[in-house]
Amino acid sequence: MLEKIELRKKLKNISLVNDEYSHLVIDKLQNIIKDKIVCTYLPLENEININMHLKGQSVLSTTCLQDEEIKICIYEEPFEKNSFNVFQPVNLKIINNVDIFLVPGVGFDKKGTRLGKGRGIYDQLLSNYLDSIFIGVTDNNHILDYIPLENHDIQMHSLLTHDEFIDINL
Repeated sequence: MLEKIELRKKLKNISLVNDEYSHLVIDKLQNIIKDKIVCTYLPLENEININMHLKGQSVLSTTCLQDEEIKICIYEEPFEKNSFNVFQPVNLKIINNVDIFLVPGVGFDKKGTRLGKGRGIYDQLLSNYLDSIFIGVTDNNHILDYIPLENHDIQMHSLLTHDEFIDINL
């Protein structure tokens, strides 16, 4: 979709603000993830690192590539790059249940539509966990009024920025 390609180009030219989080945002996040199985991501250089603020979850997991399929595994060092050039644990301990996903994106809109990198990998993964909660992690500069929604797109239930936790009514 041409409109999404143009939005990606525009948003990639806007630097992510990797700023301090407000205590209110972190407190709300920690209350939501308390005693839950949380899947986070190992951030690339153009993604916000929320991982240092994750405390209180029962299990911390991340995405991994196993036999060319995206799966969920326990988050533990050491890490190595997979064929998608994304870090993942060296020793994969696959799990099948996740309560909450923390999801990076190139951009999001106020309705929870996520603009990814264009390969649909997160949409494919999240479509297997529709009973889970999806929280988009971004900054205010990457929240738009509108991103086109396609049939395969999985919407976020909330957005987390450095100074705001935005609940979305889906």
